[in-house]
Amino acid sequence: MKLDEYLFNFTDNNTEKLKERFFELLILYSLNKNLNLSIQLEDLLNTTINFLKDSLKIDEFCFMLLDNNRKVLKVWTADKATFEAAKDVTFNIGEGISGIVVKTGEPIMIQDVNKDSRFLYYKAKLPNIGSFLSIPLKLSDNRIIGVLNIHKKEINAFKTDDRIFFSIIAQNLANAIERARLYEKVQKEAMYDDLTGLYTRRYFFENCYREFSESVRFGKTFSIILADIDHFKYFNDTYGHPTGDAILKELSSILITNVRHSDIVCRYGGEEFAILLPNTGKDGAAFTADKLRTLVETNLAEINKSKDIGKITITAGVSTYPDDGNTVDEVISKADKFLYLGKVRGRNMVVNSTPVDSTPADKTPVDTNIVSENSLLQDIAQH
Repeated sequence: MKLDEYLFNFTDNNTEKLKERFFELLILYSLNKNLNLSIQLEDLLNTTINFLKDSLKIDEFCFMLLDNNRKVLKVWTADKATFEAAKDVTFNIGEGISGIVVKTGEPIMIQDVNKDSRFLYYKAKLPNIGSFLSIPLKLSDNRIIGVLNIHKKEINAFKTDDRIFFSIIAQNLANAIERARLYEKVQKEAMYDDLTGLYTRRYFFENCYREFSESVRFGKTFSIILADIDHFKYFNDTYGHPTGDAILKELSSILITNVRHSDIVCRYGGEEFAILLPNTGKDGAAFTADKLRTLVETNLAEINKSKDIGKITITAGVSTYPDDGNTVDEVISKADKFLYLGKVRGRNMVVNSTPVDSTPADKTPVDTNIVSENSLLQDIAQH
């Protein structure tokens, strides 16, 4: 039944009935207005819970959504008591009242659950239920994404019209949930690189500008590491793109598991990676970069030993705000310049602006692989 048919589907002139219909219309209007403002799942979650509790005075409810394979119902959200008791409960399609509702696409109202053997009390997790209403969360194209369950301790607690009224509410909620899911999917695609699972270049820049604003405002510092896989084209051409992809994923795993939670690691482009290190000066950033360089050289050698692949190394450039630039672009440009100098110098090293000895990386201890711009320029000039 459509909304307008339901709201005005009565033939008598009963004033109370008319008041009830317009009150329900007001509730639905309020719901749609709030749902249209909730484009993120977390916001939608809060909006939905507040609506059920405040506007409809429903204390016991449970939303169950189908998993990605569309075979199993899992609890998405519920009132506090229900969630704590039944958060791990699942139903297959056709199992229990919730599973039957998903299978048939039709709501089921039970005024006394003791008289219906299909009711499973959330697999014995919630025994104190008297009456139960399960409504399919049905999209505009009739696809079902889950169920809205409303339960009460008393028997015969539902009105006849509740089945229709809550079906209208459930459809609005279903469309809002699907819209929020699609929004989050687009956001995730814009945030994460498909191959490596690292943040994207766009997300990296957004955080760089945010960190820059914080640093300017509060007098803080931040550093940026740009790193590039040495001779990556050779590995791709010699061993094939699947091997190249495997190297990128393995290296990405090393990077993301060996930095702080506050650091932002992204795939900057191709075989190049970028790391934003908030509240980190030159020495700390250079130390982190060289630690990662060493881990890549050591760990990837072990990983690729069975594949008979040669040594895989990275070269990194490190720059810091405000020492190496007064804008985000300037700081990144300086890191890129240091990276280029490292490539010219012989690769497998970290380059920053701290003057140290310029002895080649393969003839020195690990910490002297961190070399300066001045020493590199002098070395290049001599050649």
